[in-house]
Amino acid sequence: MYLGPAFLFAAFASVFYVPGFLDTPLGALTPRQFISQLLFAAFALVALAALARSIELDPVWPWRPGFRRIVNSLLSRIR
Repeated sequence: MYLGPAFLFAAFASVFYVPGFLDTPLGALTPRQFISQLLFAAFALVALAALARSIELDPVWPWRPGFRRIVNSLLSRIR
């Protein structure tokens, strides 16, 4: 449920990435580069938060009980 938005926001963040941002002094950035980098940081933080929420709640991760239940039911059908 939260894994999709994590990938979506990561894709949005990649659109606003400014190459060499960490090597450029803040005073040398153009306003467009600065706004792009702010948007990159915001979308990246939302993507990380959605990924953390996905790891906590979604049953697609191997250590979640829901994942084990689904795999066990699939394996029992094969037998």
